Amino acid sequence: MELVDGTVIATHGPLVRVQVGDRTLVMASRRRLNWEGGTPSASKLVVGDRVSVEMRGGDGVVVAVRRRHNSIVRSTPDGDRPQLVAANVDQALLVFAARVPECKRGLLDRFLVACHLAGVEAVIVINKIDQGTEAVDPWLGIYEGLGYQVFRVSARTGWGLGRIKRRLADTTTLFCGPSGAGKSALLNAVYPGFRLKVGSVSEATGKGRHTTTTAELMPLPYGGFVVDTPGLKEFGLWQASREQLAGAFPEVAQRAAGCRFTDCSHRHEPGCVVLEALAEGSLDPERHRSYLKILEEIPS
Repeated sequence: MELVDGTVIATHGPLVRVQVGDRTLVMASRRRLNWEGGTPSASKLVVGDRVSVEMRGGDGVVVAVRRRHNSIVRSTPDGDRPQLVAANVDQALLVFAARVPECKRGLLDRFLVACHLAGVEAVIVINKIDQGTEAVDPWLGIYEGLGYQVFRVSARTGWGLGRIKRRLADTTTLFCGPSGAGKSALLNAVYPGFRLKVGSVSEATGKGRHTTTTAELMPLPYGGFVVDTPGLKEFGLWQASREQLAGAFPEVAQRAAGCRFTDCSHRHEPGCVVLEALAEGSLDPERHRSYLKILEEIPS
C-alpha cells in the first residue's frame, strides 16, 4: 500500500478522475473522507481538489482531501444547497461574446461577485470581436474603471490570444461564461491539443448550445491548468451577506457611507447618496440594478 498526492481533474458520478504524477486514473473515494480542517459545507469532491490517494497495485482510492484555499460556489436551482464549480483556482476568465449571444450584464455581475467572494481574480474576456463590438463598447469602460482587466479577443482570427496565453502560464484558470460565447473555441485556439467540441449559436433564438457537459481540469504544455466548465445561463449566489455584496460593488460601497440611514437599501430611501449618484449619472444604472436584484436574494 502506498499513499500518493493527486488532483481531481473530472468527476463522473461516484467516480473521479485523478491526476497522479503523469498518470490519469479513474477511481472511487472512501465513503468517509478525511477532510483537512474539517468537513466543508459542500463536501463532495470537485474539480481542482487536491487529494491523497491510497494505491494498491495499479488501482487507487481517494482517502483524504487537502484544505481548499478557495472555491467558486453557486447555489443549486432550488437555492437550498451549495454547488461547487471548482476549487483551488488562481484566476477566472469570464468569457462573453461581443454580439451573439447577447452579453447579459446581470450574469457577468453575478460571476464577478462569486469571484470576489472566493478571493479569485476575475478577468473579463469579450470573444468574437470580429463580429463587431458596438453592443459592448458603451459599457466595457465602466468595468475597466472599476479595476477589472478586459481582454477583447477573437478565437476565429487569433486577435488578442497572446494576452490570454501569457495569463495562463503556471496558474490554474477557470473558464466560465454562457453557452455560445466561445469558451471551447478559445481554449482550442490557445492550445489545439485540447480538441474540445465547439458548439454553435441558434439563429432562431440567438442562444448558445452546450458543448461542455461537466467541468474538467486540463493541463497546459507550458505549465498550469485550465478548468473548462459547462455554459451557464444563470448563477445563483450562495449565502452572501449584505456586507460581502457591498464589497463586490465598490462604486456602491464608497457612496453608501454618506447615506442618511446606516441600513439604507439604496432603493428608495430619502437622503440616499447612491440614488443621488444614479440620478446625476455618475453611477451606472445597470450595475445598480444588478446590485438590487442580488440584494433581494439575501436574507435580511
